[in-house]
This record gives sequence, C-alpha cells and structure tokens, in this order.
Amino acid sequence: MSIREKHAHFAILLTLCGVVFFVGLGVRDLWNIDEGMHAAIAHNMLISGDWITPVYRGEAFLDKPPLFNWANAIAFVLFGVNEIAARIPSAVAGSGCVIVTYLLGRRIFDAKTGLLAGIVLATSLLVIVLSRVVQYDMLFTFFITLALYFFVSGVIEQRKRYFLALYVAVALAFLTKGPLAVVLTGLVIGGYLLHKDRIRLLLQMQIPLGIVIFLIIVTPWFLLMERANPGYLVYFLYQQHLANFLSGTSDYKPRHVEPFYYYVKIVVFGLLPWSLMLPQAIARAAKDHRNVRAGMVPFLLIWLAGIFLFFSAATSKLGSYLLPLTPAAALLLGHYWRDFLVQPGEKARFGILLGSGFVFGVLVLFTGYVVAEKPWTYLHFTTGIVWDDLETALVLLTALFGLAFLLTWLRRNLPAFAVFAAILPVFLLYVVFTILPGVNPYKGSREIALELDKLLAPEETFGYYHHHIIGSAVFYTRRDGVEYYHDWHLDQFLASKERVYALVQTKARSEADAFQGNYHVIKVIGNKAIVSNRPDTQETEVSK
Repeated sequence: MSIREKHAHFAILLTLCGVVFFVGLGVRDLWNIDEGMHAAIAHNMLISGDWITPVYRGEAFLDKPPLFNWANAIAFVLFGVNEIAARIPSAVAGSGCVIVTYLLGRRIFDAKTGLLAGIVLATSLLVIVLSRVVQYDMLFTFFITLALYFFVSGVIEQRKRYFLALYVAVALAFLTKGPLAVVLTGLVIGGYLLHKDRIRLLLQMQIPLGIVIFLIIVTPWFLLMERANPGYLVYFLYQQHLANFLSGTSDYKPRHVEPFYYYVKIVVFGLLPWSLMLPQAIARAAKDHRNVRAGMVPFLLIWLAGIFLFFSAATSKLGSYLLPLTPAAALLLGHYWRDFLVQPGEKARFGILLGSGFVFGVLVLFTGYVVAEKPWTYLHFTTGIVWDDLETALVLLTALFGLAFLLTWLRRNLPAFAVFAAILPVFLLYVVFTILPGVNPYKGSREIALELDKLLAPEETFGYYHHHIIGSAVFYTRRDGVEYYHDWHLDQFLASKERVYALVQTKARSEADAFQGNYHVIKVIGNKAIVSNRPDTQETEVSK
C-alpha cells in the first residue's frame, strides 16, 4: 500500500479515537469508588514526592503496581489536577490499542482488514467505556496487545529485535497490573507454539536475554516497595493474585465471585454491536486460513479463547478483566467484514440480519414498554436520570440498530458497516452530554465534598458510612476520611463531644425514606448527605 493510504488510515483511526475517547472527558466528575481513589493516589504522589509507595487515605495501597498511577501523576503535572487529566492516560492507551490492533491486522491480513479491525475495536462498548474512566485496565491491555504485536512481527519477519521488544512490553504490563502480564502473554504465545508445533521458535525468542531485560525493568520498584513495606511481595503475589484467582482459603477470600459462565454476557454486551457477528467471524476464521501470513489466524483464536477460558476458570471476576481479548475479537471481526464487503455472501448477510434484527426487535419492544408504562420513575430519585432523556436515548439506540438492519437488508453493505460503527459512539456521546450531568451527584461526590470541605477546619477529618461514597470525596477535599461500616460505628463517631461531620448515602427510593438516622442532616445533594451530631443554624438544604 502507498504512504498516502497509510497516512489516511492513521488519520481515520486517530480522528475516530479523538471523538470517541476524548470528547466530553471532563463533563462528569470523578465517580466513586475507583476513579476518585486512583486519582487521589496519583495526586498524593505529587504532594508527598513519594513515587514508590502508592498511598490512599493515609495507608499504603498495595493492590496494584505503580505505572498507571505514575501516568496519572504526570498527566496532572502537564494538564492540571482535574477530571480530564485523570482520564487522559486511559484515553491515550485506548487510542494506542486501536493503532496497534490496526498494525496487527496489517501484519496478519492486509491494511484494509487492519483498518476495519481498528474501527471495530474503537466502537465496541467495553473499549469505549474503559478508555474514558480512571482505571488500570486500558493501559494494561495496550501493553499486552503491544507485546503480542511484537511476537507476531517476530514470527513473520524472523527478526530477533521484535522478540526483545516483546519482553519490554510485558515488563511494562507487569508494572501496570502485575503477574497477569506474564500469564496472559505466556498463555497465548505458548498455546500458539504448541498448536502449530513450533516449539523450536523458543530458541529464536532469546528467552535468557529477555528475562534479564524484564527483570531490569520490573525488579527495582518491587525491591524498593518491599523495603518500604515489609511483607508486600507476599501480599501482592499470594493474596492479591493467587488467592483471588483460586477459591480462597480461610484467611484470604476472593473478591467479586461470579459463576463460570459470567463472561458470556460480558462478551455479548461488551463487544456490542459487533458481538452479533462474532460467532460467524470465529467460524469463518477457523475454516478459512487462505491469504493469511504464517498461519496466524489460529493465534487470534487462541488469544480470544485462551483469555476467555482463563478468566472464566478464576473465582474472582469483573467485566473489565476481559478487556485484553477485545483486540483479538476485533481482528477476527475485521477479517470477517473485509471478506463480506469484498465478496458479500448470503450466509454472512443472513447472520448479520439475524443478529441486528433480533436486537432491533428487542429494543422496539423494550422501548415501547418504557415509553408507554414508565416503569422505573424512581430512578430519578436514586440515580438522577431524567426520564424523558432516558426515553430519547432508547429511541435513538433503537433507530440506529434499525437503520443498520435496513441497510444490510438493502445490500448497502459499506453504509451498513458505517452505521454499526456509529451506533455506540453516537449513543454514548448523547448519554455523556445529556444524562450523565444529572447523574453526577449520585455516582460521584464532588459537589457535596466541596460543601463539606467548607465546614471542616484545616487538618480536620470526616466520617463516612459505606466505602462507595468515599473515592471522589477524598480526591476533592484532599482529606482522608474514616470509614464506618455499621450503624453503631457511625453512632459512636457522632457521639463525640466535639462537633463532627460525616457523609452518608441512601438507597431509598423516595425522599421520605431517605436519611433516617441518629443525626442531623446539614445538606443533601443527590443521594448523599452531610450529617452532624449537632443541628445547623440554618434549615437543611436539599439539592437534587
């Protein structure tokens, strides 16, 4: 392909990423608990000057390595301490992941397949969401994808420098999220080598030198962390990873326990709207390996299935864990759509019509029910969602799926692909600018935290009831709060002889049932309230 075409492809993908990942990043506040927590850790690094031990609420945060926190702290230095800066590392990582996926598609198939795969990845639900939040997963997935790109390049080009670059990428992934970096890349690469009977390739991968490179990058921080926090390595490697993966022991219970089939729904919803075609894409790839370099289609299938089965076998499960398989799915879908656009087959067309038609039909019925019956009007009180805006969002989503179905029916395949690619960006940007501002006081704590900060003396702390309220409150007040787990804990705190304040959150579905405790309500914003052991001199303020 020409240089002009390459530049055009990069321009298309970078423009798409700019719109989907960056537009409206600062519209909403940092939400509880993860966004506020990670931003507070990064900000604390800047204030304290300690870039070795991540600290949250005055205690060492031992759950994750520091690379993502370092990236956030650097973003704060460059762009100021704000919501946009906190989210920039994830948005940049998401964009990088799209570009690397394009390069992988170009390596394995051709440039047009890579372009389609990049578009598929950038417009998938899970990727869009996790590229717009303050979490580790997108940066981790970028480094995993980069590592696998270097492996594929090494296999195809037969150049050892790519294998050395592989170890650098794995080391950076390790510094982002820990041992999973080695496990996931080893699982995919090992599975491919065994499947293709290419164990001899291990000799070309310069593993001894690679281990040295890996250790040079990873070891210094872990040694410094262990010296500053004795016992860290045992906690991090055993409790945080091994115990969470397995069924746990009497001492270490795994978190986020879900059944084996949990990730089926994550794939279905996380890869929307493209998951509708994924079964066909997998079947087609498994049958047809023609015009594919070095037999790399099995590599993509192993990448997809290996990570899916690995996390399904784990006891602890979160939807974001599955993010590293999305580039493989996007490449298979890009390959599928490339063939369909060049040589449209009736079987493939029927599959797209079946999937999009099913979703369109479900959305028509669901949207009609919601508009006619208005079944969850209490959502305005519990989440801040304006009902009319929710109805409009559902109508918009239904119309987009309907248009994609119609264009496929009319055999306008390229416009149909474009509409499929536009469905979630258009829908989610509507949600970002229309619905999320009203949800802010319910999912985050910025407004009420700033009000609380005005009431507190310098260096004074505050209490909070339930940890889901605290993340952004710590970030916005720059104060460490004290968590109270039970009603009697909160009552003890409020029994102080001095005037004290606490943040509480309600799950009540009506105003009459909210904030019924042994305290005086000072101010209410959304589903949270500032409460005290003494009444305010003014009437309670309520802001919805």
